[in-house]
Amino acid sequence: MLAPPTALSREQARQSLRLRRYLMGAGTSLLVAASLFIWHWLDLLPLKIAIGGAALIGFFIVLFYGLFRSGLNLRFRDPSLTGEMIVAAVLTLAYVMYHAAAARDALSLFYPVALLFGVLRLGTARLFALALIALGAHAAVLASSGSLQGPDARDSWLQLAALAFVLPWFAAMGGYVNGLRHQLSDSNRRLKEAADRAEENSIRDVLTGIYNRRHLVDMLQREIARATRLGTPLSVCMIDMDHFKSINDTLGHAAGDAVLRHFSVIAGTGLRAVDVFGRFGGEEFMLILPGTEASGAAAVAERLRVSIEQCSFPGLPAKRRVTVTIGVAAYAKGESGDALTARADGALYRGKHAGRNQVVVLG
Repeated sequence: MLAPPTALSREQARQSLRLRRYLMGAGTSLLVAASLFIWHWLDLLPLKIAIGGAALIGFFIVLFYGLFRSGLNLRFRDPSLTGEMIVAAVLTLAYVMYHAAAARDALSLFYPVALLFGVLRLGTARLFALALIALGAHAAVLASSGSLQGPDARDSWLQLAALAFVLPWFAAMGGYVNGLRHQLSDSNRRLKEAADRAEENSIRDVLTGIYNRRHLVDMLQREIARATRLGTPLSVCMIDMDHFKSINDTLGHAAGDAVLRHFSVIAGTGLRAVDVFGRFGGEEFMLILPGTEASGAAAVAERLRVSIEQCSFPGLPAKRRVTVTIGVAAYAKGESGDALTARADGALYRGKHAGRNQVVVLG
């Protein structure tokens, strides 16, 4: 059986996912850096500003990569650093646009692109705050460059007004999409939990909580296939509680159910992780012992028999003892699961006829 993931392994997986998302954003940033030189080639941007903007982008790429690789991002409220990266992108755009009036119309299109990376991570409030930061940065660029005054001020005011409408709207829609994503994620999680519970319930006995007959049969087939493939031993123990009917008849079914539940706890204690124990039906139980010869299985069965005989069961009179008879059979090459079970059952009934409270082995 596969071990469940630990908290450390889950955090490592989340950190790996954050790094992959960051690298996707870094790739987009490199495309923006390349576009700066295209605008220079089109005489929309001075070479000095294209180089400075590209260097600033490169600085932030290295900075955030170092935060992710060192694990320092885990100290932030949002370890994905989505908001911080969006702010870095906005400041870089503001720097370039301050020095490149001719490219402002084209560069302003990158504000929504920067916010786009927050859609799957940030809620409406944080996206709206980032939209206001972007709007404020652009307004500062226009004001400090004198673009809000003079003969061309009308175009700059229109551009600022358009961003004042587009960026908050984009934040609102992004927050709505993020909310839908969370709802879908929660629905998928609940469906998975329900499916896991249904699957677990389908292999568990309702009364005792241990494996039921269907699962025992399936597991026996798997272990037979493994034993055949690897040439390893395999043994099966069929366990039956002696005189169980008398408990139900004299003390009631509630007492009988309590005995079955307590027995299941005792019998399941001390087993290996590879061993499979379950209720085969009524008061009969099965124990599958992979990699175990008949002699080893007999020793396990005897320990179980003794522990049950010496145990006090809740709901029973102090002097009332519960005993079990156990039949053991070792897998023979080419044998079916039904045949192996039948042989262990045959050993069990030999023990019943010989006086009960004993272990009978068929090699």
